Amino acid sequence: MARRRRKPGPHGEPIRLVVVEPRAILSVGVREILDRAPDIDVLAYVATLAEAKPLVDEVAPDVLLVDVALPRPEAAEATLRLRQGAPESALVVMGRDDDDASIVGAVEVGAVAHVAEMAEPAELVATIRRAAEGEDPLKDELARRPDLVDRIVDGMRESILADLRPTRSLTPRELDVLTHVAAGSRNREISEALGVSEQTIKNHLSTILHKLGVPNRTQAVMYAARQGWLALDDVPDARAVPAGHP
Repeated sequence: MARRRRKPGPHGEPIRLVVVEPRAILSVGVREILDRAPDIDVLAYVATLAEAKPLVDEVAPDVLLVDVALPRPEAAEATLRLRQGAPESALVVMGRDDDDASIVGAVEVGAVAHVAEMAEPAELVATIRRAAEGEDPLKDELARRPDLVDRIVDGMRESILADLRPTRSLTPRELDVLTHVAAGSRNREISEALGVSEQTIKNHLSTILHKLGVPNRTQAVMYAARQGWLALDDVPDARAVPAGHP
């Protein structure tokens, strides 16, 4: 469903905003910035995507400002579900940094804009305003980055091909490893939890990626969730930095 374009009243209707910010200190800074914007009405600040879901369903904000670690599979999946449940709300992702992975993650969850956490306050406010008016700042950014577009297309192609390939079932131990990955655990933490070496965990992850035909652990978790092997609803919301990679 296409997002409805806001129609400001004759005196300019305030932008209705819900903010998801798990980091208390950063939340204070965001509040100060938005409080100085007279045309932005912050309906609520919440710490998790789970808290945001019923609120968004109830108030249908114009814009959702979400700060989560998108490289973590459970955070990406939960953000995507939130976006799908609010098709008329523009999603603005506040990235943990301005690297390519953060921008690609914003595209994958249906965001219309990506703002790095180190951006100037005026940029954050301007981006929220553009999103509320139906603009797509992220599309403009991608137009200047054909290399990122290629990366996104490659990722989509890999995901589609993975769904079409005959699936070789994962072993119980491989599912254990993938469950820990979905919870955001690093390789060292998984090895300690399962009582095996870190190299063994790396070997398991390589086998999982090969079996599922996906390029990375995030895609592996999302594929397993689509197959019903993992229930990401049972995985806690991401509140920490992105997990390490094998």
